[in-house]
Amino acid sequence: MALVNQYSPKAYATTAATTGLALNAGDYPDFRLMYHPKRWAFHMTDDGGAGEWLPYLGQLAFIPGVNAVDKDGDVSLAFAEKMRKGWIIIEPAAEYIATYDARPLPSGKVPTIHLPIWMVPTPLGNEVRVKYDRETHHQFLRDLVASGRLPALDPDAAEIIRNRVQDEHDRDFGDGPSDGKAARRATQAAKVLAAMDAAPVAAPAKPARRSVRP
Repeated sequence: MALVNQYSPKAYATTAATTGLALNAGDYPDFRLMYHPKRWAFHMTDDGGAGEWLPYLGQLAFIPGVNAVDKDGDVSLAFAEKMRKGWIIIEPAAEYIATYDARPLPSGKVPTIHLPIWMVPTPLGNEVRVKYDRETHHQFLRDLVASGRLPALDPDAAEIIRNRVQDEHDRDFGDGPSDGKAARRATQAAKVLAAMDAAPVAAPAKPARRSVRP
């Protein structure tokens, strides 16, 4: 026998938004990429036989109250602080930031999602995954250096990074006979060191000589 509903339900109407990305816009604020001469990374090819040096960029997120961004979102002080510490702010941002509409808020406002062009929203059922496009990312970094917008790798910075890898190799190599994981890390580090030694690093520019009048 069917149950008798003692209440009077309202007609069902969905209010779920059907447009915009199903991502939290607060997790994807506006930002700027930044370069520092000491921050480079060495990337091995898929076959592990070679590699290349690419800048390792920082990211300044425009979050009010964080990293010297003021409570109203003004970033001028944040920029000045980063530049004082040797960072270069990479502009124009339109070359590397893609924006998307998020799902509308109950107020009707549509927040904006900011992603680097190499982080690609991909649908998965009723969800959205953000996937990394390595080739687009690496090509962007190559172009920054090739175009002269960023300086080439300083040999001193390359030496510091190589020495760090060498230290890790030596430590793991010493532990290798009794630690299989350390032995594998040492083998991989040896490949990286060989590839680093084979990768070209431009010589530092010689300072211009001053003419001295007698």
